[in-house]
Amino acid sequence: METLPDGQQRGFNTESYSTHEIERVARVAFDLARHRQNRVCSVEKANVMESGLLWRQVVTALAAREYPDVDLSHMYADTCAMQLVRNPRQFDVIVTGNLFGDLLSDLASMLTGSLGMLPSATLGAVDATGKRPALYEPIHGSAPDIAGKGVANPMAQMLSFAMLLRYSFGLEAEAALIERACTNVLASGLRTADLMSQGTAKVGTHVMGDAVLRELDKLNG
Repeated sequence: METLPDGQQRGFNTESYSTHEIERVARVAFDLARHRQNRVCSVEKANVMESGLLWRQVVTALAAREYPDVDLSHMYADTCAMQLVRNPRQFDVIVTGNLFGDLLSDLASMLTGSLGMLPSATLGAVDATGKRPALYEPIHGSAPDIAGKGVANPMAQMLSFAMLLRYSFGLEAEAALIERACTNVLASGLRTADLMSQGTAKVGTHVMGDAVLRELDKLNG
């Protein structure tokens, strides 16, 4: 922030990306896509931002050079926001910069009805050992405003663990089992406060968590 000669103040920010930074992020997206539906949508504002133009050029070149098997498309960030609301199933993996990613991830989270349903993963580049450093957590973080009240939806944490099993340990069947258990419990009509609707049963954190564990036991036979 700076003070102008006439005494007014001005705030400004500059978005800066290098070729290496864009390639590092895009490789994670392409690698994930190969384990999903093999589609990546790269999102930026190449029509008005030089950083967006560079982003599009670098992602396009990387795809052609290292990931010719992955279907790559491009979309402007504002259009992507509209399309996420209009038809979210058209997307598989979305790769974008930090600013647009922060906005689009919160928008997408409400497609499920609540932040309490959204797992997240911060994935690093594959290291020399072939492993990828990662941090898994609910998209809402620790939610200190409701800590200890027994009202939080535990599913985002459970689904984050499913992501850990899938992307850090390659345990696809185990991850899918957790996801199926969560889906079945929701289908039974149990809801934490963030997901309450007419005709469903309101329960707390512990009851919802225990219900998922019981469902896991049932699915395991």
